[in-house]
Amino acid sequence: MLGALRNRDFRLFWIGAFVSNIGSWIQSIALNWLVLDLTGSPLALGIVSFTSTAPVLALSLFGGVFADRHDRRRLLLVTQSLLLLLALVLTAITLPGLVRIEHIILISLLTGIVTAINGPAWQAFIVDLVEPRDLPTAIALNSTQFNLSRVAGPSIAGVLLAAIGAAGCFFINSLSFVAVVAALLVVRPRSMSVRHGMGGLWKTLRAGIGYAVGQPVVSTVFVLTSIMTVFGFPYAVLMPVMAQAVLGLDASGYGAMMAATGVGAIIGSLAAAWWGSRVPRGKLLIAAELGFAVSVLGFSLARILAASLACLVFLGFFMIVYLTNANTIIQLLVPDDLRGRVMSIWTLVSFGLTPIGSLLAGAIAQIQSAPLALGIGGLICGGAAIVIALTRPPLRAVPAGTRLTVAGEPPVARTGKPATFSPGPPD
Repeated sequence: MLGALRNRDFRLFWIGAFVSNIGSWIQSIALNWLVLDLTGSPLALGIVSFTSTAPVLALSLFGGVFADRHDRRRLLLVTQSLLLLLALVLTAITLPGLVRIEHIILISLLTGIVTAINGPAWQAFIVDLVEPRDLPTAIALNSTQFNLSRVAGPSIAGVLLAAIGAAGCFFINSLSFVAVVAALLVVRPRSMSVRHGMGGLWKTLRAGIGYAVGQPVVSTVFVLTSIMTVFGFPYAVLMPVMAQAVLGLDASGYGAMMAATGVGAIIGSLAAAWWGSRVPRGKLLIAAELGFAVSVLGFSLARILAASLACLVFLGFFMIVYLTNANTIIQLLVPDDLRGRVMSIWTLVSFGLTPIGSLLAGAIAQIQSAPLALGIGGLICGGAAIVIALTRPPLRAVPAGTRLTVAGEPPVARTGKPATFSPGPPD
């Protein structure tokens, strides 16, 4: 599990990312709370989420081309520095009380544009820092640090919101970016991540899309993840509404709910790493999707804090078991010369589609109720998992282990023809 941490560069990047993600969660909690205070509208939360993620939907595929064409370390240095600057701007307009919902929407839009370029490069950069044998543990550890920050960030945010307000939280986030920028300045990736002779932009993009569509396991994972993102992930957008309107909680209670999700996610990260070499990955993926759907349904029905926290622990657990396992399957299957483009599709389906779900869930919550919006999403996610389990045998057949190799990588890279996987010896 800890093998990738033997690598100095990965270790430094992991620490920098952990600090930065804590800051990002602090800002996310404070921003959602600020939007609700300014507007009192669940739909406004959905709109802000839409503007921050819609650029990922529109631009992440092009971000994947950039990640394959350019030095990923330098690309990340630019994007992380821009995110730092945007956090400072948000601080500057919130501190004197000048912030309005229009400002938040604009800054969220700009943040989304930068994130669309940052996401694919970040996902692909992990491969540049470790040896191939350490890739599965590196992916699991990356998920673990993200979810450790999910616990620490909201817990800290609940205290900071009361002590220094939203502006102070935004400033703390700007400082946190210094850690990851510093790490990027000192690491020396295993490869320079620059590809030459790739052809025109559209030809390069089509090659990546062709591979993702033609590879039966990868395409199925993308379909299942898309459904989970649109109909399941809006639970996070509606969390402030559930906290305030349904459970009658204050900011600290909201932070506790986010922290509960993070606790489950940390346990899920460790479980995914442990099960990955012991449980067939395809069956684990489907089971995790079903568990996530049941947890969302339970959260939609809970009316006391203890029951909500229990459902959120399970929700976080199954969500991260799913995401870590899905990410690992894709990273182990994709040829390296297509990695940035294919991971840009992963960024799109696992994050970029959230504006659609956010607007849909926000609208249902505005017209009907937040619990109803969550319940519908949970039912759809569960139904999708059952249909995939019954109709997509290639995914069910994905074995345990950490060495999945694609047959005929060069033809796939050029033509996007269907590929098959063959399991290596289990680790």
